[in-house]
Amino acid sequence: MRRLGLLALFLLILAGARGAEASAPAGAALPLCPPLYQLQHPEQCLAAGPGGYAVQLVNAGLPYRLPALDIAPVAPYHNLTPEAYGHVITDTPGVYRHPLEALAGLPPLYRFEKGFVFVSLRGSVTVSDTAFYEINPGEFMFGRDVQEEHPSGFAGTHFATPPASPVGWVINNTQLSAAPGQPPDASMPGAGRYQPVTVFETQRVGDWNWYLIGPGQWIEQRQVALVQPASPSGAVNAIVVDTYEQTLGVYRNGGLVFATLISSGSRSFPTRPGTFQIRAKLTHGKMTGAYFDDRRDYYFLEDVPWILYYDEQRALHGSYWHDHYGVRGSHGCVNLSPRDGRWLYDFANVGDTVVVFSSGP
Repeated sequence: MRRLGLLALFLLILAGARGAEASAPAGAALPLCPPLYQLQHPEQCLAAGPGGYAVQLVNAGLPYRLPALDIAPVAPYHNLTPEAYGHVITDTPGVYRHPLEALAGLPPLYRFEKGFVFVSLRGSVTVSDTAFYEINPGEFMFGRDVQEEHPSGFAGTHFATPPASPVGWVINNTQLSAAPGQPPDASMPGAGRYQPVTVFETQRVGDWNWYLIGPGQWIEQRQVALVQPASPSGAVNAIVVDTYEQTLGVYRNGGLVFATLISSGSRSFPTRPGTFQIRAKLTHGKMTGAYFDDRRDYYFLEDVPWILYYDEQRALHGSYWHDHYGVRGSHGCVNLSPRDGRWLYDFANVGDTVVVFSSGP
């Protein structure tokens, strides 16, 4: 029944086009024509709509009905995210309905604006020895315009019992010191980025704290990011973001149950302090925009995963496009690693309290 209905509709459209041909004034163009009719009588039809597209294909030496493609799925990197992603590495690349259109030099469906652009990768295909990615159903990009993205595997720490002292991570590869305030000693062990630490003692030397993280092993505070064992906000049940330390702690009954590194707003686009509630949860969503008049900060992020909106357009969410946790760098949102973003999304509920503050000067 559905096939007969579509056929009947096509015949009606074709008959209407022929009737319009008979009744239209000499030299007048029809508004739109069915593809097959427009291929036979292009001079009587507007170069628009499905018929205009069919004429474009044929004029480019392509078949009106482009061949089906054997598209291979692109798997998410180590299954860290629900989608595979790619970084657009050329300026203003085109997006096409079919790889053959791109190879024939036909105009693209649209072009991306120059900026910080990431797309989801649904699949890949090679046509005439040229690689393409499918980024959405019926949308293809040259493979040379996209670089597959490898999201961070960093993950925070869960606590069955709240720790007795501050915990955190080293954020810069560094050499440890034998005493607080002393220069690093080559005979001392090094500490690598994302190495977890527990603070056993704190001493102030000059402008900075020094932390004892092992027997005779001291590290200066600018090399680490810490989370306190008790909620510093006074909220016994809250998600607490410290924009100075660039960390996040989840507290239940005043005790720390989860801690991790984050990347919050840069100095140009700070994450606003205050007490908020989660107002919406989305498994994924597109984030795009620009704030400077010259749009030099333009960004386009497809399928951002595990979004918790808490302050207007600001959200806690997973991020697949960088591995800079412990360092500011967002447009105001709170970026978490994919693993941490998923855990927090599953754990948190609409209405939960989010506290954003700075523990630094």
